[in-house]
Amino acid sequence: MVRVNEIPEADRWHMATNVLTRLVVALGSGDESGKDISSFQERIYSEMADAIRDIAGQFDMPRGHAADIVQTLGAVSVILFGPEFETRYIEGFPEEAVIRLAECPMFSEDAARGIPPGAVNSVCREYVTNAVAALNDDFTIRVTKARCLGDSFCEMVIERRKS
Repeated sequence: MVRVNEIPEADRWHMATNVLTRLVVALGSGDESGKDISSFQERIYSEMADAIRDIAGQFDMPRGHAADIVQTLGAVSVILFGPEFETRYIEGFPEEAVIRLAECPMFSEDAARGIPPGAVNSVCREYVTNAVAALNDDFTIRVTKARCLGDSFCEMVIERRKS
């Protein structure tokens, strides 16, 4: 019998983030019957956004301006989806911040097995859009490059919402 404490902590974290990533990608891609599950998907993204807001609040993570949101979104995303979401390139200013990712756990072979790249892109956009709104609704995010759409890296811009 294997006990949890016999599995190294890093392996446990990898297992948990892999399962969550696969679940989120699968939920976001819909079902094979073509049945409309958009209200269910909206509820899932809303629940994730609430959890992200709670995590940020519990640990006093900064979210007052764009550069803060990038840092907090990066930290929470790594916790939820694993180290592939580590933001290695960040250019952050109060009104605008840019994130570039060379790897994406949602677009990995394990997570996206059997799911079209466009569906993975849709899931990612919903995740980051809802997460940023939960962290600070004065800001928005736009995806300018995406690995799942053929780009060599992902790039997202967080900026103050225009009135």
